[in-house]
Amino acid sequence: MSSNQACHLVFMNFRATGHVNPTLSIVAELRSRGCQITYFVHEELRSYVEAAGASWRPFRPEQIKQLDEAGIAKYVPEGTPKERYSSLPHCQAREAELLLPALLEDLAALEPKPAAIIYDIFVAAARVAAHMLRVPAIATLTMPGPGVMAKPDAVEDAWEAEPWVDGPRRAILEKYGFDIFKQGMPLESYSPVMNLVTTIDELFIPPVLGRQQESFGDFPFEMVGLLADPSVKRISNAHVLSAGSADEETAAMSVIAAVDAAQRAGKQAIYVSLGTVATSNHYYRKPFGHFGRENGLADTTGRQIVQHVFSCCFEAFGNSDDLLVALSLGPQEDILDGLPPLPANFVASKTMPQLQLMSRCRAFLTHAGANSMHEALGHGVPMVVVPMFGDQPSNGDAIVKCGAGFNFRSPMQSVTAESLRAAMGQLLEPCTGHEGAGNPYQAAARAMAKKLAAAGGPRRAADLVLQSVEAVVGPEDHPVLLGMQGATGKGTRRGQADEFGESRVWK
Repeated sequence: MSSNQACHLVFMNFRATGHVNPTLSIVAELRSRGCQITYFVHEELRSYVEAAGASWRPFRPEQIKQLDEAGIAKYVPEGTPKERYSSLPHCQAREAELLLPALLEDLAALEPKPAAIIYDIFVAAARVAAHMLRVPAIATLTMPGPGVMAKPDAVEDAWEAEPWVDGPRRAILEKYGFDIFKQGMPLESYSPVMNLVTTIDELFIPPVLGRQQESFGDFPFEMVGLLADPSVKRISNAHVLSAGSADEETAAMSVIAAVDAAQRAGKQAIYVSLGTVATSNHYYRKPFGHFGRENGLADTTGRQIVQHVFSCCFEAFGNSDDLLVALSLGPQEDILDGLPPLPANFVASKTMPQLQLMSRCRAFLTHAGANSMHEALGHGVPMVVVPMFGDQPSNGDAIVKCGAGFNFRSPMQSVTAESLRAAMGQLLEPCTGHEGAGNPYQAAARAMAKKLAAAGGPRRAADLVLQSVEAVVGPEDHPVLLGMQGATGKGTRRGQADEFGESRVWK
């Protein structure tokens, strides 16, 4: 297909494992249908987006996780304590202000012109760019729904009133004619066109009453289920990339070989991973603060909670003759310092091949990040949940509600060797029949796997993206759309609400 015929789609994402991985399977699916893909993300993730079939582009300058020096000088009153402006929600508006000039320049240079922008909700600049290009913006939400992001209205109001948030917001509005918080808020930049949510209706948490309902309560949220294609190269941990993919693949093969050998010897395998954020440089020695308050971890660092759980796991599962434990360590070199020696029946690595382990392990001890939760349920694997912050406590509640495991809220108090041993023991009880019969946790997880599969996955997500483009241009303008499931082939143009809620047909 020639370049002037291909449907050119632009992806934009935040540098985080759980935000990028689900989109890679959408990229691969769209490429298989003849679409041209350009992907803006941090350079460390370049090889992954290129392996999925996209052309990589950098954000210029790089995305930020805290206010830059120029932003501090411009917007932060002298004498303001650093902790007031050092968290991620406080810098999203400033990041958009920094990124937009070069981003719009780079987008204007793309050929053919992009037909849509598919973006993560953390990337506020994406909707401004779509507004300037007059193309639809389609959001990806790799959590069970906007409701897991809800905060008291007073907190949102306070964040947005800060000069380092309000100042960049006003600068963007003046320069580009777009208010990034009119239909959103910090870290919640949803789309009035389409929002692809990596969950199912049963687990979806909609916008809650208050600011969320007022700002985007009528936006379309489509459940697409699990976005995890084992044939697509995946990021194991975005914070463990410097050693190179060859070393990572060697470590993965070693872990899989150990698990397979244990199973041939009649042992059961479990997988232990607490995600990628707690052991990242950002939170490893920094308390979770506001984000961990609901779960009793406001004053707890990533290192403290991870070491507490690892120590309990060593005591609960160590040296069990009938059990092998695959343990994901994360990037920090001192994560095991001060702990008892690694038990002989544990195999540990900085990264783990999660999807391959899901198809082999009988149970999963997890932080219940949204991707981990859905990948486990998608493989019918029950869970012991040790949540930390954000959506994780409510994800753990959802796992309990559907019968697929246990949730240890306030884990510094609730997680002990005895409590983990008791919970995992129930998950590992042998099944006596088909589909986990005899073990209610195994049966519930496998029932959820069927529901996730029915949601459509990458194919459904790709259909929804192309339907959104068809609504703007019609399939006769992008022939690849003619092969889309459900495409009319008639090229009818349909008006669509733009970012200001007005009916508009893009040209």
